[in-house]
Amino acid sequence: MLTELRPAITYYETFIPGKKDAVVVLQNLLQAGIFETYVMYEGKNEVRIAGNELVKVSVSQDCVSLKGMGMSSSVPVTDPFQQVAELLNALQIEGWTAYGYVAFDIAGFYSSYSKAIQQDLLCFFIPEIELRFTDKGVYVKTNRSVEQVCSLLCIESEIANYVPKSLVVDFSDRERYQNQITTLIGAIQNSELHKAILARSLKITGELDVLGTYVVGAKTNNSARSYCLNIGDVQAVGFSPEILMEVSKDGFVTTNPLAGTRPRGESLAEDTRFNGELFTDAKEVKEHALSIWLAQTEISSLCLPETVQVFKFMEVKKYRCVQHLSSRVGGQLKPENTLWDALKILFPGITVSGIDKAKALEWIDRLEDEPRGIYAGGIGWVNSEGMADLAIAIRSVYQYGNCISLNAGAGIVAESIPENEYMESVNKMNTMLTNLVFKSST
Repeated sequence: MLTELRPAITYYETFIPGKKDAVVVLQNLLQAGIFETYVMYEGKNEVRIAGNELVKVSVSQDCVSLKGMGMSSSVPVTDPFQQVAELLNALQIEGWTAYGYVAFDIAGFYSSYSKAIQQDLLCFFIPEIELRFTDKGVYVKTNRSVEQVCSLLCIESEIANYVPKSLVVDFSDRERYQNQITTLIGAIQNSELHKAILARSLKITGELDVLGTYVVGAKTNNSARSYCLNIGDVQAVGFSPEILMEVSKDGFVTTNPLAGTRPRGESLAEDTRFNGELFTDAKEVKEHALSIWLAQTEISSLCLPETVQVFKFMEVKKYRCVQHLSSRVGGQLKPENTLWDALKILFPGITVSGIDKAKALEWIDRLEDEPRGIYAGGIGWVNSEGMADLAIAIRSVYQYGNCISLNAGAGIVAESIPENEYMESVNKMNTMLTNLVFKSST
């Protein structure tokens, strides 16, 4: 049952001129005990920090729940994206933005995928405190004391000296993973599907220092979107190269598939050679072309026909450990469609599932031993104006309870070579594996 809230929530807003370091501010807020739940999300020309739950909407394997502001609601889950949209849109909060994640495992409500983590499969919260850092200054929005928040913005402090943990990782899963790839190649050659992304996982016992891992990772990793979050018993840090979905205020939706991968070279000459192979290797070109073809089909189902376009086709995006072929596909949403309709079609991303998507999910479910959890899902924000910015949750590390989890995959097509695909997954996982900071036991 839903308990209605009588008064609407009012935010207090102000602007503090001058560029501030978002990481320093988050460190100050955490040390002052102001935040328990938080998300820091670096996007397009801005960094956002959202802290403390005013309202939380979550989806478990059984129910969709809303808590906060004197309200409590829990109903059986049927169509989670639609149910979450209805709960958020009914809130008496003007100009809200909700921050959080969508786990890959929520695909089980819309496909034959059957695995799921025990934690929430979707969790978004509307914060008590929201900060947007730009080159001009910081936009502050809070239902608490503006003065308290502003005072913490003005404290000059040094970022702690975090040291990553040295980990010894074996390659004992190589044979199993390569055998799974061989099985998948056989299915593709038998015309059961065109492509699937097969992932491997690594589990480590320990307690992740979320901010420390972000600080260390940011020194060496560039990304399209970066984030760190602490929501309940779920923590995550990542440097994602890939945008699952952007929706502008006027309803233009964009997705940015990255498909086709080569490692970075140890020298400029080697890096240039690998770059060239992205365009001359039939496997890489085919993998990218198939992904853009399906992305265009998905966008076309959501958008006005004359507005659908592919742009920045087959650009090369270079990151610390790998380089990718990148294209963007977008269009103007039909008047009857919302960001949640778009998410239902685009999720999970083509480049972390496959083609055709339903068949690929069957094979992922069959071959992968563990639920993916947040890996290959989405992290970011949505708001009351119908806007969204969600990154695909890859090149990331996740903590569920006392278990730290890393995942990485490779796109498998008929021309794939199992040994090469294994090494691709190793290179991708190294994005985070070498940057993990653990909390001190003292």
